[in-house]
Amino acid sequence: MTGARIGEYVIERKLGTGGMGSVYLGRSRSGRAVAIKVVKAEYAADPRFRERFRKEVEAARKVGGFHTAALVDADPDAEQPWMASAYVEGPTLADEITRRGRLTEAELWRLAAELAEALKAIHSCGLVHRDLKPANIVMAGDGARVLDFGIAHALEGTRLTSDGVVVGTAGYHSPEQAQGHPVTGACDIFALGAVLVAAAGGSAFGSGSAYGLMYRVVHDDADVSAVPGPLRPLVLACLRKAPGSRPTPRRLLDLCADRARRPDIAATAATAPVTVVDEPATEPPTVPRTKPVRPRAVSAPPPAAYLRPRRAWIAQVVRNLLGTAALVTAAFQSPAHRLPTAVTVVAVLAAVVLGMRLVGLLTSAKEGLVLGESGIGVGPGNDLVVLRWGAIRSVELTVGAKESSLSVRLDAEQFLPQGFQHPAWVRSRRNGVTLIRVRGLLPVGDSLALPDAVRAFTERHGVPLTTTWADGVTDSR
Repeated sequence: MTGARIGEYVIERKLGTGGMGSVYLGRSRSGRAVAIKVVKAEYAADPRFRERFRKEVEAARKVGGFHTAALVDADPDAEQPWMASAYVEGPTLADEITRRGRLTEAELWRLAAELAEALKAIHSCGLVHRDLKPANIVMAGDGARVLDFGIAHALEGTRLTSDGVVVGTAGYHSPEQAQGHPVTGACDIFALGAVLVAAAGGSAFGSGSAYGLMYRVVHDDADVSAVPGPLRPLVLACLRKAPGSRPTPRRLLDLCADRARRPDIAATAATAPVTVVDEPATEPPTVPRTKPVRPRAVSAPPPAAYLRPRRAWIAQVVRNLLGTAALVTAAFQSPAHRLPTAVTVVAVLAAVVLGMRLVGLLTSAKEGLVLGESGIGVGPGNDLVVLRWGAIRSVELTVGAKESSLSVRLDAEQFLPQGFQHPAWVRSRRNGVTLIRVRGLLPVGDSLALPDAVRAFTERHGVPLTTTWADGVTDSR
């Protein structure tokens, strides 16, 4: 691409590649540097994507402010659509974290104010960024700049996103994004909180597979231990689960702008922690305990996720599809071959059974099992139903050669929520036991093997566990 032209811009070099396409450094005819994003050919061929891109360009032209990169040109109708924004010189925040490990407290306050100011400019134009993360923030000489509006949409255009697609980056997207709910600017505030934790040298929701991170974002509390004490209340306010309870960009600026300007922040911040007062600060009521508190292990094990490998799922779908087709063909051709009526009836019934199994397979592509600090989650990653450890009386784990199962006994009056579409491998019984049959589900990433994960979490939460192995040996604790 070096020396080629895109519009009126001459390409100098490639800057990087993202989910939507590639970014190049180009020069205008007067010599001004621009960053040009070129959409991938497979997306350009999709009329729905072109419509989304055109809306993005129209909305992005409205964004100003000190801490964003201005859109200077675009061609949504080109063979490969592109957009050019002012080139911002400097490393990304992700690069700075890798190089230095963490920012100082003064730098964190300044970063919080700059990102809040950027989001205020973005949201005032009716936009939601939806993918704020360290890689999309450039640490320029005059302050942080928020880049990459590749998935920012006008609020009224969010329905253009395909159903079931989670837009954002695992660990930085908000609970409402992970669950596939409609999003507002509050999702960017949540991401800002996670960015500040990362810039402080921590990780709000740990590491691991995207599936495990989605679970923790929705169900677990954020880890803000790396954030300096005075800044911690502000970060916790950003990371609240309920979108409506998070502060607005303007409120964040009120809380941190003064500190961001003061050169003596390091000497004074420790004695003046910020207080977030956008909702009443009331003490939770004291609730009498009705049962003893379970002992907990010192440290929590990492969440473990289990999914069906895609190849195995495709193979099962193909086998059931071929079997159903063969039985239907046999049923229709049986009169021509003068086969007994009983044979036709059996073929039809078998085809119905296989067809039902095929439907179940097609709807279970993204279903999985997650063991985390909150409990045992079952279902698709963006709509997990969680059996919480506090409501679990005991667990029985059966480890077989081809299939394992978890029998989870819940407290009285506890059951899977009404209306929950059970995966085929989950059954809720009247005796309070939920049976989870684990066949074909394999650990994701660096997740522990299922027996090890079950043992670790039940020990941590004091839940009695009985394990029966394939050779008949039973282990209780």
